[in-house]
Amino acid sequence: MYYYFVLQQRIQSRKMEELGLQPVLGYFLGVLVFLGISFYLFYKTTYAGYIYAATGLSLVLSFGEKERNDFLKTTFPLATYRQVRAAENGLLVLPFIVFLCCKAEFLLAGGLLLAALALSLFNSGTSYNLTIPTPFSRFPFEFTTGFRKYWLLYLIAYFVAWKAIEVANFNLGVGSLAFVCLLAMSHYALPENDYYVWMYNCTPRQFLLKKTATAWLYLSMLTLPLMVVLSIFFWDKSWILLLILGLGLFLIGAMILAKYSAYPREMSLPQALFFGLAMWFPPLLLVVLPLFYKRAVQQLNAYLQ
Repeated sequence: MYYYFVLQQRIQSRKMEELGLQPVLGYFLGVLVFLGISFYLFYKTTYAGYIYAATGLSLVLSFGEKERNDFLKTTFPLATYRQVRAAENGLLVLPFIVFLCCKAEFLLAGGLLLAALALSLFNSGTSYNLTIPTPFSRFPFEFTTGFRKYWLLYLIAYFVAWKAIEVANFNLGVGSLAFVCLLAMSHYALPENDYYVWMYNCTPRQFLLKKTATAWLYLSMLTLPLMVVLSIFFWDKSWILLLILGLGLFLIGAMILAKYSAYPREMSLPQALFFGLAMWFPPLLLVVLPLFYKRAVQQLNAYLQ
């Protein structure tokens, strides 16, 4: 079991090296980002503890894929398999538990730990990995797989929006809308198998337009209920919601260009930092996007005619 976790650590380190990042620096930056998001979340909303615990639990559920569990069962004896699953789940939620304890959320921390350990006793592939119907199957694959993987986080976003209406907190509602946009962008973080590019009978330019149009359609479908409900209760500020949605549509299009500018590899660290800086200062995207577009067309020429 010890060597299994050593192997996982080495795999993560090699992924960082492929991105051009030293593993030690990568782990350090990961801790800083985790702490920054955690402090910001608890600063912005009184429901941060529930959102935080649900996020940790969603990570545990993501490790319950049937194929992965089947592989572990064929690799280890049953007793060792149970130990590996319990240790994995415990390590996944440990940062969340520590932070919840620091915020005196002991009940949530204990509940999260018990839930994580309890899920290790089951092959979640028999229940959680049931095929979830989605309205995104016509154009594979990002939103189909992304929605099925992060459906719990989408529910949390809608729950936060409901709480925003209940406590008359418009900023909380804006946060839920922005979170849905960012979550949708995350579906385009990893490159797909080249078959999902090759199957398009079009030019690189047409391919990028189709991908962007599909992303805009599906993101609009996900945000429409939030937009309608929040606009009803905060009608005088509905223009802000439209502005956030417009920015989300713009950024997801930029994410697609950034993704395919590095295809078939993942974005390198310099590319990711460049794109992150442009997201932080959107006017910079006017300079970045033409560069990403030109590079994306070059990369896609090998797969599209």
